[in-house]
Amino acid sequence: MTYRHQYFKLDTESKRVFDENGKELALTGNAYRLLVFLCEKKNTTISDINDFFDPAGAKEYTENHVRQYRYRINLLIGCNVVAYKNNIYSIDGSISAEERQRKWKKLSKKEKMVISSSVILLLIYGAFALGNKNSAADPVAETSPSKQASAVSVPAPPDDMILIPAGEFLMGSTEQEILETWRQNDGGWEKEDYVSAYPQRKITLDDFYIDKKEVSNGDYELFVEATKRDAPSLWDDKTLNMPNQPVVGVDWTDADAYCRWRGSRLPTEAEWEKAARGTDGRSWPWGNVWDPTKDNHGKGSDGYGYDESDGWKYTAPVGTELGVSPYGVLNMAGNVYEWTADDFNTYPENDKYILEDSEQGFKTLRGGAYDDGISEQRASTRCGFRKDYKDVDVGFRCVQDK
Repeated sequence: MTYRHQYFKLDTESKRVFDENGKELALTGNAYRLLVFLCEKKNTTISDINDFFDPAGAKEYTENHVRQYRYRINLLIGCNVVAYKNNIYSIDGSISAEERQRKWKKLSKKEKMVISSSVILLLIYGAFALGNKNSAADPVAETSPSKQASAVSVPAPPDDMILIPAGEFLMGSTEQEILETWRQNDGGWEKEDYVSAYPQRKITLDDFYIDKKEVSNGDYELFVEATKRDAPSLWDDKTLNMPNQPVVGVDWTDADAYCRWRGSRLPTEAEWEKAARGTDGRSWPWGNVWDPTKDNHGKGSDGYGYDESDGWKYTAPVGTELGVSPYGVLNMAGNVYEWTADDFNTYPENDKYILEDSEQGFKTLRGGAYDDGISEQRASTRCGFRKDYKDVDVGFRCVQDK
């Protein structure tokens, strides 16, 4: 059986997966099995996945297990092809199977002509509609950066941003830290997912300001109203759509446009990391020893599932004093992943490890999320996704120069 999607092709006979450019992907194990199952079932629950993975019920696959497999699929394909909403896992986008191609061969000549004519008409209509849509351009995208800055509607109050002073800080991870972090995770991430933080070195930055809190749904709503930009689809999810919760379900372009509209910008990776860990290379914002009372969520005491000890099963409100950095920046560990300005590339000083996802135009996310574990919430941990990636645990904050 062959399944075709806009961004991948899955061949179950050879057990191989290819990206949109025909490059074979190293998708194996339970991540591969999950993709096969979703292509066959279209929509499924954690219970169905458990029955598929282990019909005898010898092992329970938790939401965190499946999330890691889903993360692996999306990371390798480079797009959010596996969606999760309202406890349902599904393939985002249409899937065509090989049987449909066989059915085409069995159609009569007259039937094929009718179908082909319909497709042509749809293509003509789609091109016409696209032309009209492009003529009504995005007000943010059409404006030059200098003009956007002068058209700021809602400047951030000074007390909502924190000054990060100029100077050196330790960025990245040592090889020993990488190996410890890899062993510490629950098995969902691969070693290669952590080596992107290698090596640790000294970086010097100028003064800059960073938002004390993540951008909230309430903040983002002002942007939507002012620019007529599409609202995040996750605003329909009552577990994530409160005004004081961090906005999620926004891709890199959305986050970048919001920051520019506000007269700010997305932080570089170095700026984000310095604001999160200070100058001494600490593992988490509060220090080098894991403290479950100070993060914004993470796994429960058994290493899996959601930890509700902070009072919130999902995202904590943006003003919650958890994950507090040495500079007083809030929610820097484990609330939502945060977009940064930089591409997800190998660090220039890395002369030892090769990253398959480097130089692919992916953008870097930082901070870990409420449904992540200890290792993913380290201040140096990084991961990369395509610009159009959106998820239930991805948000952002802004910075601006002094």
